Amino acid sequence: MAEPSAKSFLSLLEKSQIVSDDRLKSALANLAEVSEGAKVDTQTLASHLIDSGLITRWHVDKLLGGKYKGFFLGKFKLQGHLGTGGMSSVYLAEHKLSRQTRAIKVLPRKRVSDRSYLDRFYREGQAAAALNHPNVVRIYDICSEADTHYMVMEHVKGSDLYEIVKADGPLDANVAADYVCQAAEGLQHAHEKGMVHRDIKPANLLRTDDGVIKILDLGLALFQQEGEESLTVMHNEKIMGTADYLSPEQAVNSHNVDHRADIYSLGCTLYFLLTGNPPFSQGSLAQRIAMHQTKHPQSLLKVRPKLPVQLVAICEKMMQKKPQDRFRDCEHLRQTVALFLEDPGQDAGIARPRALKRGDSKNVAGGSLDRGKKENPRSEFMIDTEAVPSSPKASLSSKILAGGSQKLPRNSQTAPQIRTRRKAKKFPVWVVPLLIMLMVVILIAVLVVAARIS
Repeated sequence: MAEPSAKSFLSLLEKSQIVSDDRLKSALANLAEVSEGAKVDTQTLASHLIDSGLITRWHVDKLLGGKYKGFFLGKFKLQGHLGTGGMSSVYLAEHKLSRQTRAIKVLPRKRVSDRSYLDRFYREGQAAAALNHPNVVRIYDICSEADTHYMVMEHVKGSDLYEIVKADGPLDANVAADYVCQAAEGLQHAHEKGMVHRDIKPANLLRTDDGVIKILDLGLALFQQEGEESLTVMHNEKIMGTADYLSPEQAVNSHNVDHRADIYSLGCTLYFLLTGNPPFSQGSLAQRIAMHQTKHPQSLLKVRPKLPVQLVAICEKMMQKKPQDRFRDCEHLRQTVALFLEDPGQDAGIARPRALKRGDSKNVAGGSLDRGKKENPRSEFMIDTEAVPSSPKASLSSKILAGGSQKLPRNSQTAPQIRTRRKAKKFPVWVVPLLIMLMVVILIAVLVVAARIS
């Protein structure tokens, strides 16, 4: 298709109503002054309008293709295409009046006739709209225009962790731990609202330009409140999630899982952040799902021998096959990772992680500073160093945080006391000879009495 002339391009632009007449006239007058009356080609005209901030490259590509409709959705002007997922497309948009930037998630029209997808789309919006946490992407509105259904979301300037690792390689241990700590905060908030995400993976964790992690995509969220029927049960969808990060119990039945399934998936995500690959990256879909149920992944220390053993042990505990062997909840996990980050012996010289600077009302163990009683949070999460093998190849999953499987109140702010080895009390060396002498005296006295009686 031949590129339209500058005049045809302007005609399409006017029909699209992307730019007001006054602003367009002003921009054209400025272009005529710069070009000193010379004839301007289409590309020069388009570049000038982009530089003037009136349109985007996405607009230009659409107009050059002869399209001038579909640039508006309700109160928003679409500015560009951000990406396409399994069940929706996401666009960058600007509010017509406030000029605020938002992300608009649009359900494809071919999915509208499928009630399962449409219901799940609204379910995601309702779930996420109930959440208000700095580590969860905000949902502002859920709308429909004719047969177009869309969701107005917070626009996060940054990249997801999958893109970051694929572009730059595995992350520094402290950086990866900080991201997991933040994700655990957001998940704890969702879990307290009765939701299980069920699709935690690197691509669903966005990092802002300020280093804040935000959880995306609650489309697979499972409600745990009584009386809430799962749409996926209605449609007999037993396995939901992403195979590379799927918990063993979720592979059996996605509807019989609790918040600990998210902890497993977050552990697999940490494994990816530290190695650049998910725990099981080889084989077919069915084979990888089976591996999550029956096999342990290659030790992190074989891939990166210099990783802190404490962080390796945390990751291994997150990925335990049985839910009861993992951290009891995301708050317990967050506290443990925060204590690892606080340890000055780990990766000395790296700036103090942002997660440890968050808020003044809580200490690193999650307890209030104004309780009137000073506690040592580290005592609740100390690893039994005597039980840690000297060889970096040895697994720490059975050595760290033995109290994590205890059944305690879910919202408890204090983690269980971890059992440590106690040395047996030693008696003074003189006790044993004294006991022997006493026994001899008693024996002689018994013999004497016996002789007198006889």
